[in-house]
Amino acid sequence: MRDWDRYDRDLLSLLQEDALRTAEDLARDVALSPSAIARRMRRMREDGTILGDRAVVTERIGPFLSAMVDVQLDRHALAEVEALLRRLEARPQVQALMEVAGPFDLVMVVAVADMDAFNAFADEALASDPAVRRYETRFIKKRRKYTSAWPIARD
Repeated sequence: MRDWDRYDRDLLSLLQEDALRTAEDLARDVALSPSAIARRMRRMREDGTILGDRAVVTERIGPFLSAMVDVQLDRHALAEVEALLRRLEARPQVQALMEVAGPFDLVMVVAVADMDAFNAFADEALASDPAVRRYETRFIKKRRKYTSAWPIARD
């Protein structure tokens, strides 16, 4: 892990807000030249600090049913759990997948078209998996805030 200077932190914070900003535009908010900013951005993409740039799409493209699903594992054998995690990671309906401490082992955010699609997902991905003991679902009524941005401290 390398040390991040204040320029890196400022740059990463700004890019998390809007990754389409040009180096020239970012230079107005970060006290570096556009060429220095471009070099830092290229280095952060090469070393895996910046994984990619994505469009954040609203629900305007169609109705979605979103849910938070808590999963309790039946078996904690590493091979079975890793296989389940790989299968869940590969499913496009799974927007987020976290291993957690507490009465449940996993928490997922799932987005599907409707209740029928959720039931099909739950049956295929969870109910039929021998590594899953049980799961509980909470349906999301309204998203007030949804981000993948890390709260990077800026100087």
